[in-house]
Amino acid sequence: MKKIIFICFSLLLALTGGCSMNDNDKNSTNDNKTEAVKPKDMDPKDLPQVPAFQDEKTREYMVSTKEEEPGYYLLESKLKGFRMLFPEDGKYLSRRSSLTGKNKESIGFNSYDKDTNVMFDGHVTYYKEESFANEPKTMLDIVSGKNDYKGEYKKSSKKKTDIYTAKKKDIFDDIDRKYNYSYSYFGYVKSTEEDNLGVEYAFTLGCKNENQPCSLDEEKAKNKVEKLINSITFLIDKKEK
Repeated sequence: MKKIIFICFSLLLALTGGCSMNDNDKNSTNDNKTEAVKPKDMDPKDLPQVPAFQDEKTREYMVSTKEEEPGYYLLESKLKGFRMLFPEDGKYLSRRSSLTGKNKESIGFNSYDKDTNVMFDGHVTYYKEESFANEPKTMLDIVSGKNDYKGEYKKSSKKKTDIYTAKKKDIFDDIDRKYNYSYSYFGYVKSTEEDNLGVEYAFTLGCKNENQPCSLDEEKAKNKVEKLINSITFLIDKKEK
């Protein structure tokens, strides 16, 4: 009798252990399926204490609170068409932003570095399923017109994009101030993975306050802009292809 009871008890333990393992597996699976909470749905007190997250409109574009590089987080367009690095002190500008249907989106933003007294202004426009977006010459003519530029563009290529870039220094002779100049960088990023897909961009850096010292360095400005341009990545839905 004792032997029978022992066997039954052993079987019960085995079955209980098996059920326990199944429950753990289920919990693990459920945990994996749980999506991370987006910054826009979090309490601002729990977010990084920088403008990119403390500004209500700006944090709607932030992918996560993970710092991709020192001072930079990841931005995703509302149309989920592309991602790019975004400065922690950047703030969304509604007056320079727009959403047109499912194929065009413009995002305007700026940031101000109090330590250097440098204002950074950015504007990017995403195009999808537009025939002209597949023609770099046409796009660059458009960009040149917007930026009053008549020069050439430098082309570089990455794994899935072609990047066209131009720059210029504007000097404002009609302004009586020491820091009467700015650096502008503009161009176009074209997808080489999918047709009719691209991002037009324009970035300008200048000194904000005349009565404060300004450290607007051309090389640093160039490096900052190149970091953003090279970070632009298209989000292509393979199911649509």
